[in-house]
Amino acid sequence: MSSPEPPARPVFRADVQGLRAVAVVAVILNHVIGWPAGGFAGVDVFFVISGFLITGLLLRDREEHGRVSLRTFYAKRMRRILPAAVTVLVATSVAAYFLFNRPRAVSTWWDAVSSLFFVSNWRFAAEGTDYFHATDAVSPLQHFWSLSVEEQFYLVWPWLMLLVLAVAARSVRASGTRVRIAVGVALAVIVAASFTYALWETATSPAPAYFSTLSRVWELGVGALLAAAAPALARLPSALRVLGGWIGLAGILASFFVISADTPFPGPWAAFPVLATALVIAAGVGGRQRHLLPLVNPVSVFFGNLSYSLYLWHFPILVFLLVLMPEQTTTVTLIILGLTLAVSLVSYFLIEQPLHRSPWLAGRSAGDRESRREAWQGWRERFGAQFILSSLGLVVIVVAVVVSAQVTLRGGPSAAPAPGEPVAAAPEDGSGSGDGAQPATNPEDELQAQLASAAAATSWPGDLSPSLDDAIATGSGSNPARACFDIGATPDFGSCTWGSGDAPNHLYLVGDSEALSYAPAFKALAESSDGRWKITTVGLYGCRFTDVLIQNDGAGVMDACQQRKQDVASRITADAPQLVVVANAYALGKASDGRPLSTADIVASTVAEAAKYGASGRLVYLAPPPLGASLGQCYSPATSPQNCNVGIDQAWQDFQAATSAAAAASGDHVISSLPFSCVNGVCPAFAGTLPTKYDTVHLTPQFAATLAPSLRWELAAQGLY
Repeated sequence: MSSPEPPARPVFRADVQGLRAVAVVAVILNHVIGWPAGGFAGVDVFFVISGFLITGLLLRDREEHGRVSLRTFYAKRMRRILPAAVTVLVATSVAAYFLFNRPRAVSTWWDAVSSLFFVSNWRFAAEGTDYFHATDAVSPLQHFWSLSVEEQFYLVWPWLMLLVLAVAARSVRASGTRVRIAVGVALAVIVAASFTYALWETATSPAPAYFSTLSRVWELGVGALLAAAAPALARLPSALRVLGGWIGLAGILASFFVISADTPFPGPWAAFPVLATALVIAAGVGGRQRHLLPLVNPVSVFFGNLSYSLYLWHFPILVFLLVLMPEQTTTVTLIILGLTLAVSLVSYFLIEQPLHRSPWLAGRSAGDRESRREAWQGWRERFGAQFILSSLGLVVIVVAVVVSAQVTLRGGPSAAPAPGEPVAAAPEDGSGSGDGAQPATNPEDELQAQLASAAAATSWPGDLSPSLDDAIATGSGSNPARACFDIGATPDFGSCTWGSGDAPNHLYLVGDSEALSYAPAFKALAESSDGRWKITTVGLYGCRFTDVLIQNDGAGVMDACQQRKQDVASRITADAPQLVVVANAYALGKASDGRPLSTADIVASTVAEAAKYGASGRLVYLAPPPLGASLGQCYSPATSPQNCNVGIDQAWQDFQAATSAAAAASGDHVISSLPFSCVNGVCPAFAGTLPTKYDTVHLTPQFAATLAPSLRWELAAQGLY
């Protein structure tokens, strides 16, 4: 019978700290400047390291003391994780109150709550957050998803390991080696199952897969396997260890450039950085990797020590500074990186290290009350000065960043022309929008004046009604025609018709959510027509009224779209209305079979669908507003409306030109949205006292209702009203 192997003592792994430095630098650069494209895979490096270190700690505890103390384990985890994390959560929540609009601030507070309880990854997955293609304002706490995955692993794995150890202990010859083999077998099953699940979920639901614990746990499991196999890895030949370390490091760096947002992730491509990291860790089990200078040099080790604070702080700082300084110049980028480093240093020396090394949460076995009092006294003597110096440093940092932000805001370029400056002409749209009308009678003249005033404004009006906060939070909820565009069975056409039922003229407004956003204007148009017009507004949000079914990931949209279009076409054909207005999004897309559709394809498909109505010469294509700024990102009570001013996007111009040409060829009509959306090529976020949109593309119901006179003017100018 062989003697039991002595427990492996914990040793400082400079190469592991270097790996942490590489990982955090890659993540920060990817988030701040978008390079390297696969820098986000640094998180996967962290996962492997965490699985290795935590499982090694548990195994050593069992080998040294004959049992695993979960109380001690979780106390250490709380001292390590909570102080810095809670500080960031509190600071971010406070900053959100002052810098974000109300809906975004409230969302951030809920993100903080979910992060505090380590379930933020499930929150982001449930909300449909797409890590790579988020269209909403990104959460400053989105990066906490990885911390949630790790802590969920730490919550379950030690208990599962206790179960494995209990089963292994039933064997009379349950040596340390046999226990490690039992743990390794359990881990191999977990890794295989999780990786298989990751492959499936990435293929079927890529956005949730990115945040899913089930599709990520295999990465921590790989690290845990290394810990279980540590005694065997320690016997690797020196030459093989040297070679493995360099190959692993090269693999990690290569993964940052091979992987991108378009790569299936985490299954299977996360295996690239995961296995490369495993090589480096395995190579270092048998002794120090003195030759691996990129990792073991003092600078890399220092940034590895600082990596947790750097990771926690970089994303809130990035998000908040881009609110204050939305144009990310080189100077702004350097401020973001510099402030991240400075705040992380303060956090590391003021909070993370002192509390990590404090007697906080130490068990009673650490000594009696007197010894604990002495421990706290020693801690105060060692770290008290750091608290004072770091606090002063934090004040200096905050003052510096506020001054820098104010200087940048005052000196930064304006998105709108200053009064008296020449402006670029708006693009030709071929809309026949009544430009030759008498200014005294054109209701769009007043709108243009309001838009010009808004485009030049440097502060938000105090009398916006609804407020931008309410507009963002409410969305289309107050739109009177919302039920006429809902998912499900085709609505009753009578309940979607406005104006007098006896009106001699009938108009249909059909399309996707753009038609819905215009519905209040057509409702007002019908109700102010003195009984001459009744108007039916019906469609389906997310469902473009095109002959080809265009992909949409909204729940139930693809299932209901074709039937809704058929029902609407049948009803229009039966009613033979005087006018049919079609409003669809101006955006590229893919057919249901995945085939990419060009602008010309989508416009031709729109015309083909409209031809089913039997209303040739009586069709009007109403353009949506140009793509606006994301209000969730650009609107802040601490910044200027200039941040939300945008130009007319190229996609809108391309769609409008193609639609105008198609309408001219078929003898139909086009109405441009520019007269009531933009002025001199600039599209602001409000006009007069009304927010124009509640997101990037949809009109607020309140603003839309004021457009009835403009639409009446446009229709009359083309002899249609």
